[in-house]
Amino acid sequence: MIITEKFVFVHMHKTGGQTLNDAITDCISDHRVVGYHFPRHMVPQEFAHLPVVGLVRNPWSWYVSWFTFNNQPNIRNSLFNIVSEDGQADFATTVGNLVNLGSDDERSRQLRDSLISILPDTLDGNRGAGLTKQDIRDLGESGLGYYSWLFDRMLGIEPDANAFIGRFENLRHDFLDIMQQLDVAEKEALAWAMDYGKRKNFSRHSHYSHYYTQELQQLVADKERPLIERFDYRFETVGPMAGQVDSKQDPQSEGRQEFRKLLGRADNFLQINSNFDVEPLREKVLQIRDDVWAESTRDERFHVHRDTQSVTLIEFRAHKYEVPVVQPIYEDFEEQVCPVVEHIGNYYQDNGFVIRILLAKLRAGCEIGAHVDTGYSLLTVHRIHVPIITNDNTNFYVGGEQKLMRAGEFWEIDNSQTHAVENNGTEDRVHMIVDWMPNYAGGGAKAAIDLVRPAGAVRQGEAAPVLDKMIAQAFEYQREGKPHKAEARYRYVLDIDPDNVVCNNLMGMLCRQLQRYDEAVRYIQTAIKAAPDDAKAHVNLGQAMLMQGDFADAIKSFQNALSLSPKLESARVGLQRAQLEMDHLASKTTQ
Repeated sequence: MIITEKFVFVHMHKTGGQTLNDAITDCISDHRVVGYHFPRHMVPQEFAHLPVVGLVRNPWSWYVSWFTFNNQPNIRNSLFNIVSEDGQADFATTVGNLVNLGSDDERSRQLRDSLISILPDTLDGNRGAGLTKQDIRDLGESGLGYYSWLFDRMLGIEPDANAFIGRFENLRHDFLDIMQQLDVAEKEALAWAMDYGKRKNFSRHSHYSHYYTQELQQLVADKERPLIERFDYRFETVGPMAGQVDSKQDPQSEGRQEFRKLLGRADNFLQINSNFDVEPLREKVLQIRDDVWAESTRDERFHVHRDTQSVTLIEFRAHKYEVPVVQPIYEDFEEQVCPVVEHIGNYYQDNGFVIRILLAKLRAGCEIGAHVDTGYSLLTVHRIHVPIITNDNTNFYVGGEQKLMRAGEFWEIDNSQTHAVENNGTEDRVHMIVDWMPNYAGGGAKAAIDLVRPAGAVRQGEAAPVLDKMIAQAFEYQREGKPHKAEARYRYVLDIDPDNVVCNNLMGMLCRQLQRYDEAVRYIQTAIKAAPDDAKAHVNLGQAMLMQGDFADAIKSFQNALSLSPKLESARVGLQRAQLEMDHLASKTTQ
C-alpha cells in the first residue's frame, strides 16, 4: 500500500502491482509506503478520505498467473503449499482447491484449518501471502470464490465512487487515465517510467485458456460470478492466431465445446483415410540429408525417443509461443503437405487448425518405449499419424491394442493412453505426425494451414506495403501487451527485410520491455546503421543501454539524439537520468 497526496494505491496480488509500485515510488516524491499487500481497511484514518486506486484481472487469467508465479521453489508461500499439497498437485487440483477454499465442504474446511494453524495473527512484517488467521475464517463465511473474496477484501467487490479500478489487461492506459482523472501532477513521469522501467514479476506462460478443463473453467465461472458480472469478464478460448477465425460453438454449450480424442468414436485408434497417395511425400523424405535428420533433439530431450530422429516443419511450444512457427524447411514440403492437411480438414469439418507437423523416423530394429504424452498442446489435439515409409513388421500399440499402420493410411491415436512402437523391420520407419487443434473454423483446410503464417505474410521480394502493414499489426499487439504475438511478426518482417529501420527499432523496444537488453541494443544499432540521422532511434538505443547499466554509452546516445534534434524531450530526460545514474555510480565507487 502506497499513500500519496492525491490517492492511495492498494497492491492487489498478480495484477501488475509491482510495476506500479516502482513507478509511483520513483516518480512521486511525497509517497509513503504503509505495508505489503495491505487491504483497503488498513488505510490509516487520516488518509481514509483519499481515493483508492487498484487493479482487477480476468479471474481465469488471474489463477493461471498466481499458479505459475507461486509454483517456484524459492517463491512458494504458505497458501500455495497448502492448496498444492506441498507443490505436488497439478494446476487443476491446486486451483480447484483455491477457488473452493471458502466452501463448506469437508476438504475446504480441512485446508482452512491447516492455514489457520500456520498463518500469523497480523500482517506486521508480512512479505508472503498477505493473509492472517482471521482472514481465512472470514473467507469461510463469505460464500465467495477465493479471488472474489480477495478482491472484496483488498478493494471492495461493490462499486464505490471513491475507488478507481483499472484493468490489468489495459494496465498502462487505465492507470494513466486514473492519474489524469485525479489530476496527479506526476502523470507524465509515471508514463515515462511505465514505458522504460523494468517490468517486475514477469513470467511467461501460455494463454490462460490452455490450462483449463471444462470442469475447472465452469467452477471459476460459478464461484467468481460477482466479480465476473461486475467487470463483464468472459472466458476466451485462444488458439494460434486467435481472432483470425470464428469459433464453431454449440448454442446449447454457452460458448464451451467438449473435446474428445478420436471424436469419441473409438478408444485407441481411429482410421480417417485408407488410400492416400504418399509417394510424392516419400520422394521428398528420401531427399532429406543425414545431417538434417541429425539436427533433431527429440532423442536427447525424451529418453523414450532415443532411437528416433525428427524434422519439424511446423512447431508449437505451448509455454513459449502463442503462434505456431513455420520452419524454413516447410516450404520445401508445402506442395506435398497441403493435400494431407486438406484431407484432415475435411474430416474434422474444418473445425480446427494445424499447430504442429513433424516427420518422425524410428530406426530399423528399434522401438519407442511405452509412455503417455503430457501437456496441454498434446492432450487437446487430434494427433494424426501418416505412415510414409514403413514395413509389415512395424507395430503400433495404444491402450493395449495393436495396429499395423500401412503407407497411405491416416490414423488418429489417443496419445493420452499408454502407447509404444516396435520397428522389427530392416528399414527405418518414417511417419508424418500432424497435430490438429479443434474449436475454431477456418474456411477450408488451406485457410487452416495458412493460419500458421502471420496475417498478410509475404515471400521474399513482395511489396513493401505488405511488410508495413505487418509492422503496424505487430506494434498494435505490442501496445496491447501481447509481446510474443508482436515478436513473431517482427521476426517475419526481418527475415525478409533485415535492415528495415522501423522494424529493427520496434523490435529493439520490444526486447527492452522484455528485459533482453543485449538483443535490444543489437536491433536498434542495426536501425541506426541504416538511418544514422534518426534521432528517436538514438533515444531508443540510449534507453536500452540505460537499462543495461551502460551509462556512459547511454549518455553518448542521448547526446547524439539531441545533436540531431535539440528539442527532443525524451532525449533530454534520458540524458538527465543517465547522468544521474553515472554520478550515483561514481559516488558509490569513491565511498
